[in-house]
Amino acid sequence: MAELVVFSFDVPEEKQAEYLKATSEKIKPFWEAHGCLSYDVWQTEEGSPAFIKTMLQESSRPQGGGGPGEEAKAAVQLFESFVVNLSRKTYTKRA
Repeated sequence: MAELVVFSFDVPEEKQAEYLKATSEKIKPFWEAHGCLSYDVWQTEEGSPAFIKTMLQESSRPQGGGGPGEEAKAAVQLFESFVVNLSRKTYTKRA
C-alpha cells in the first residue's frame, strides 16, 4: 500500500530560485532514485512564499526519511535549509 506525504512550507522570495534549482537537480532525483514513486512541488502563485510538496511512496518504507543513511540526511538538510513554517502529514489511501 502507498502513502502520500504532504509537506506545507514557505520559501522566502529571495531563496525561491535557488530552492527550485536544488530541488530539480539534487533533492527530487535523490528521492526518486531511492524508491519515491512521485515527487511534486506546487506553489500558490509565482513569487508567493507558500509551497506544498507531495511524495508518494510505498508504506513499507522506513519512517524519518527512508533513504540510505547520510545521503538521505544530506537531502533533508538541503531541503530544510530553504524552508520555514514546515508541516508534514502522511496520508494512507483508503479507497
